[in-house]
Order: sequence, then C-alpha cells, then structure tokens
Amino acid sequence: MENIEKLKDEISNWAAERGQEHVAIEISRMWFLFGGESATVRLHPIEDDFGRADWRAINNNRQQIFRWLRGESKAARAKVRELADAMAAALPAERRARLGGVSVQYLLSVAIREFAAAVIAILLGACDTPQRIAGALNALQDTQRLTSAQ
Repeated sequence: MENIEKLKDEISNWAAERGQEHVAIEISRMWFLFGGESATVRLHPIEDDFGRADWRAINNNRQQIFRWLRGESKAARAKVRELADAMAAALPAERRARLGGVSVQYLLSVAIREFAAAVIAILLGACDTPQRIAGALNALQDTQRLTSAQ
C-alpha cells in the first residue's frame, strides 16, 4: 500500500460511519486470513474454535488498531504499514476503490448507488426525492466528465 495516509483516512471515515468495533473485527478477520503472523503486530483471534466471538480479544484488537492509526511514533507507523494490506482488503468495495483514485469503475458504482436511492425515493414517494434525483444526476455527470476527458 503506497499511500498510508489515504488508507488511514478511509479507515477513520469507515469507523465513524460503522463504529470502531465493526472495523476492528473486519481488519482482524483479514489479518488472520492473510496469515496473521508478525514479530511486531500482535492481534488476538476474535473467535474460538466453535466460532463464538471473543469480545475481550475484539476490544483489545480495536484498542490496538486505533491506537496505531492515531499514533505518530515510528513503531506505530511500522505497525500500520504491516497491517495495510489487511486494512485495504477489509474495506468495503466502494471505499477500497476510492483509494486508487477516481476511476470510471468507482464513479459508476457511485452513480448506480445514487440512482437506486433515487428510484426507491420515487417509488415510495419520499420527501427527499428531488435531492435523490439531483444526487443521481450529479453522479452521472461526474462519470461523463471523466469519460469525456479520456
């Protein structure tokens, strides 16, 4: 992962939206799927052999991960770099796509999401229908601008 600061920002925004616990669980899962061994990064398994959640381990991992993300020390930065692949893999697809910069695929995924929200608003007669339609049109215009520039 070349731009750690963008990754840290994306993780922080995701945590603000979904909660640190959720984000820590997803990062921990990816860390262990990728092998989960390191001399410096020590995360605890978040499930026992029967698949039951270990809440103490989840809380410890959450505290460590977010302490490292906030940390400015050389050790904290090294741990974040070591966790970077697991963190990027844990991100939801749209957030992960945003890390690579603006691309047609990313803009189309945003446009599809916005159009789906607009259609639902129209079907349900929502009071924010005009805003949803405007959001969908803006997303389509962003995609058009990028494809016209290529």
